Amino acid sequence: MLTLKRTVMLSAIVLASAGLAACSKSPPQTPAVHHSVSAPVMQIGGKNMAAYSQVPGTVTAAQQVQISSRLSGYIRYLDLREGQAVKAGQLLFEVDPTDVQAQVQQAQAGLAEAQSNLSDARSNYDRFKALYAQQAIPEKQWDQVKSAYAMAQARAAAARAGIASAQAQMRYARVTAPFSGTIINKQAQNGDMASPGQPVLTLANTIQLEVRFAAGSALYRSLKIGQTLSVLADGQRIPATVLDMVNAADAMTHAHTVKLSLPADSHLQAGDYVTVAAPLAARQIIAVPANALLDRAGIPGVFVVDAHGIAHYRMVRPGPQTPDGVEILAGLSAGETVVTGNLAAVNNGDYIKAGAAHG
Repeated sequence: MLTLKRTVMLSAIVLASAGLAACSKSPPQTPAVHHSVSAPVMQIGGKNMAAYSQVPGTVTAAQQVQISSRLSGYIRYLDLREGQAVKAGQLLFEVDPTDVQAQVQQAQAGLAEAQSNLSDARSNYDRFKALYAQQAIPEKQWDQVKSAYAMAQARAAAARAGIASAQAQMRYARVTAPFSGTIINKQAQNGDMASPGQPVLTLANTIQLEVRFAAGSALYRSLKIGQTLSVLADGQRIPATVLDMVNAADAMTHAHTVKLSLPADSHLQAGDYVTVAAPLAARQIIAVPANALLDRAGIPGVFVVDAHGIAHYRMVRPGPQTPDGVEILAGLSAGETVVTGNLAAVNNGDYIKAGAAHG
């Protein structure tokens, strides 16, 4: 009986020991299983791309003047409106010439008096000249006659100049357009009093247009007269030529004024807001095709294929569109491989069989 119990206990101990030994060993590692997906891939490389500085600019007329009168008087015949086109030499308005006419009449009266005095002085000169030749008068008296005659001549000349000046003022009563253009501002009306230097109209040549923009020191140093820049407006890229560069910077903004000449067919108008794209030194970028970009739960990213051919979704920060694709500002490095097609079938951890690998 005792022998039977010992046999049973020994068997139990052996079985327990075997169980513990079995539990002390880890189960074998199950190999990871990846779905295999055929998709084109692309190795990313850095590319040099021209860089541009985009600065705001304003379209202005190449010729723009404020028209004023050189006379004082009431304005009349001012029948133009803002936006109306005028031709060079066309009458813009008149100034009532009453005051000038009075000046002309006064000058004419002064000339008549001066000519009468000159006639008397000439008669005395001729008579006393003969007497002096006969030594009938002293030299001092003859000198006085000559002096009076010269003074009469000077006064007559001054009177003639006064009349010419007054008549010239009459021409200023009619104000004409100095060049063909468009009335862009009307500062006075018929019946208003015109004063010398006070603007009445603003005239601009809207056919010849310029773009003005402020360039920082670095950009200014990279530009030169005659260089072609791009003006961006309404989705169009318009070539413009650097016309003028002010080498003195503004004391407040520390920027230089640059003028660009626009082509005649630019379809822009004075006052338009534009963007000037000025080239800078080339920079290296990383770009991927637009169809390589995904948006997973609002996170832009790409599938990056590792050295084992496994796809990993990686968040990236996309930048602007370039001729080589979308610039990637962060998240990718040169030399990495990304999936560029069949993205709907690709999931994180899939094995990628490169169907159309390219670099």
